[in-house]
Amino acid sequence: MGVTEDIVRFVDESRFDALPDEVVFRTKTLIADAIGTMLAGSCEDGSRILQKYLKQSGGREEATVIGAGFKGCASAAALANAAAGHALDFDSIQLSSWPGTAHGIRIHPTVPALAAAMAVGEPRGISGKFLILACVVGIEVACRVTEAIPPDCYQVAYQSTATMGGLGAAAAAGKILGLGQEQLMRAMGLAATMAGGLRENFGTMTKSFHSGRAAEAGVLATGLAESGFTSAPNILEAHRGFFLAMGGKHDPNQISGKLGRPFFLEDPGLHIKRYPCAILTHPSIKALIELAQAHDLAAEKIRRLDVGVSEVVTSTLNHPEPKTGLEGKFSVAFPLALALRKRDVGLNDFTDENVNDPKVRALMNKITVRADPKLQESGGNEVTAKLTIELEDGQRIERLATLEKGRAQKWISESELEKKFLACAERVLPADRAKQTFDMLLRLELVENIKPLTELVGMSA
Repeated sequence: MGVTEDIVRFVDESRFDALPDEVVFRTKTLIADAIGTMLAGSCEDGSRILQKYLKQSGGREEATVIGAGFKGCASAAALANAAAGHALDFDSIQLSSWPGTAHGIRIHPTVPALAAAMAVGEPRGISGKFLILACVVGIEVACRVTEAIPPDCYQVAYQSTATMGGLGAAAAAGKILGLGQEQLMRAMGLAATMAGGLRENFGTMTKSFHSGRAAEAGVLATGLAESGFTSAPNILEAHRGFFLAMGGKHDPNQISGKLGRPFFLEDPGLHIKRYPCAILTHPSIKALIELAQAHDLAAEKIRRLDVGVSEVVTSTLNHPEPKTGLEGKFSVAFPLALALRKRDVGLNDFTDENVNDPKVRALMNKITVRADPKLQESGGNEVTAKLTIELEDGQRIERLATLEKGRAQKWISESELEKKFLACAERVLPADRAKQTFDMLLRLELVENIKPLTELVGMSA
């Protein structure tokens, strides 16, 4: 038996009543977070361009395009909503257990799975329970497949969400459609052959398009498979299949026997973002804000700030001198300059104006980001950065910053989640409607039909 067969059996046999309470709770949290980021991202320039194109293209009006005021066909809605959900780089992210991975971080699995599940589920009037179940299997498949692949393919060029996200989206959509194992096998073959996305596009609108295409691929793959469209079986491990395309190496033990044992979102876990930028910057941002508050650090008091990170950070964050707000999300120095100036890094900070503000640029010139071999050795165990601040009076302040994962990770509280959700949603929705949406998401397993939810989030800013 191959790993592709293990996956389709897992998807087919998964039932809501068998899910642990903690998995249901965490999945509801991830769904709420993702819908918040979809709403916030729906009014970004790239999302508006995509929405306009899809609306002009026409098609069946069957699934809501979030924050846009119209419906499209299922694949178009999945594309638009997943792209919006990733437009701000504010959506949840997988934490890996592989030593030597990109600081243990691989894929944004929630948004593609959710967008695909909602797009095929809304016309069918599915329940909140069914939506939760579909997201559970979609996230699990995306994370386990990603975990089976060594980090080499990511380091070369491929972006994980674009390549593995479609498999999770196909699992989620396939569960909603009630596909049998043979149909699911065909859907995996189709989703795998549509995989692709390049890291060179970090800092452009195309990075969020990666997430959109993954969700769209999941919807297309399952719809075609349901209609009898064929593909090669066992596509992941096949001689000329997915794993070979991803570098030729894989560990089947990361999939076989591990699907739902425990669920990946329990351990190692997923991380819900505090800041709308690359996760590799988050430990440094959080630590610097804490230091600025504890020591009353004014920007003018700082002579220089040295940031030691692993080589993966310097190679992944490809915009050390950003010129746009999108590029600023993939810079270490820019969000740290914001943190020093504001003692916060917020939803509306990553603008072209802020990136080119002379005061921000002056602070960025005081920041040195370098690869630290000692931190490189820690590999995938944790996200780590070492900050050394030298003040104008000669004083030095140091902090080793980490981002924990797995069961050691502090899960977001309901109040923290609500604060983030409302900040995101109120970019599009009136405050009362945003709060109504959040309250519905907290009791999603009690919702008999998700159409009232999609109606709430469908209005345009």
